[in-house]
Amino acid sequence: DEEGVSTTLQTVLDLKSKGYKVFGVETTENAISLWDTPMPQGDTGSIAYVFGNELIGVDVQVLHECDGIVCLPTYGIKNSLNVATCVGIIVWE
Repeated sequence: DEEGVSTTLQTVLDLKSKGYKVFGVETTENAISLWDTPMPQGDTGSIAYVFGNELIGVDVQVLHECDGIVCLPTYGIKNSLNVATCVGIIVWE
């Protein structure tokens, strides 16, 4: 019996109910640099990241339910990386 996932918001809520710390990855005013964000270590829990698409990002309702919002700081003309590059850096870190 296969169970489908209805929305990103529902997935975030389900993960949180299972003990995950969920972080939205977005360039917003209240986002904290990934390197300045305290993350659970060792046996204190699992982490999930929510990435949005490159045009509209992560839905505001989803961000509201996240335990935190992190960003990768960029300098120069561009204010963000493409999502594939961002995922690679965050997963590596």
